[in-house]
Amino acid sequence: MTRMDCPICRRSAARACRPDAASRGFTLIELLVVIAIIGTLVGLLLPAVQSVREASRRTQCASRLKQIGLAILNFESTRGIYPTGRTTRDPMGYGWTFRLLPFLEEEAIFEAYVPEATVFDDRNAKAMRSPVAGYYCPSRRGPAADRNFDNNDRAPPLLAAAAGGDYAANAGSWYLYYSEDGTPDGTKAGPIFTYSKVRLRHVRDGASKTFAVGERHIPPADPAWGDMAHHNQGDTAFFAADTPSTLFRDVFRGLASAADDRSNRKFGSRHPDAVQFVFLDSHVEPIAVDTDRDMLLRYALIGDGMDPTAEDGGEGGT
Repeated sequence: MTRMDCPICRRSAARACRPDAASRGFTLIELLVVIAIIGTLVGLLLPAVQSVREASRRTQCASRLKQIGLAILNFESTRGIYPTGRTTRDPMGYGWTFRLLPFLEEEAIFEAYVPEATVFDDRNAKAMRSPVAGYYCPSRRGPAADRNFDNNDRAPPLLAAAAGGDYAANAGSWYLYYSEDGTPDGTKAGPIFTYSKVRLRHVRDGASKTFAVGERHIPPADPAWGDMAHHNQGDTAFFAADTPSTLFRDVFRGLASAADDRSNRKFGSRHPDAVQFVFLDSHVEPIAVDTDRDMLLRYALIGDGMDPTAEDGGEGGT
């Protein structure tokens, strides 16, 4: 009898030829089903992850505005006056953003300033080209020295070298508002403007009801602008004085409700539905982008006598 005639041998051979169910792989259809399920789960989870990340960035932005507000509060407590928006309109000085640096633990940058040199002079490289993380909204960008310098509204003398930033001071009813002697007209002025010398007693509406600084809207660049793009966007050297459309914003035309808004004088945010402001008492509050202009002006003006928190728009405090 041969080996294959043996019943026992035949049964052993049959078992050896039968495929093992445990070692069988996926079919193409099964693989496609698994891929589809994974894709669906990723599609469901990704918006949630992005939402969590944006919430974290928004909180971080609010924290940075809070620190700016505390710096303004400490400045006023120390000097008896709110920081001046700027004391010159040419490239020989600095703005409120630079003036606050010692109160933001950035004394080394502040002390590096050389007053007899222009802001774009190499002698002022450390002072004007050192980005400060606390001045950037994390939803928009990280700290970088990549902004152009202004030059009395002419072609910039130095490109992509200045420190930037994402916040602007509340100048009042107009971002170019100024007073020759610094004394504010409370019906037109915010707390920080060109030549400003605003004291707490001027803020008739109350520090807790008055914008100090908010997120700055930056309109999209037009390729036709060339080297003047940063200037026209209001996004030039953040510490220099010759940058009013960077240092200041107003609320006369409302808040920017979309990224493609063309105005370079509005407050605006990369956060959805609201713009964050720090008030003169240093509390931070989001303001809905569809808030009407009259309500915004009550928050912006330091002495119009209107209380933005009153339901009937009544008079503010003294």
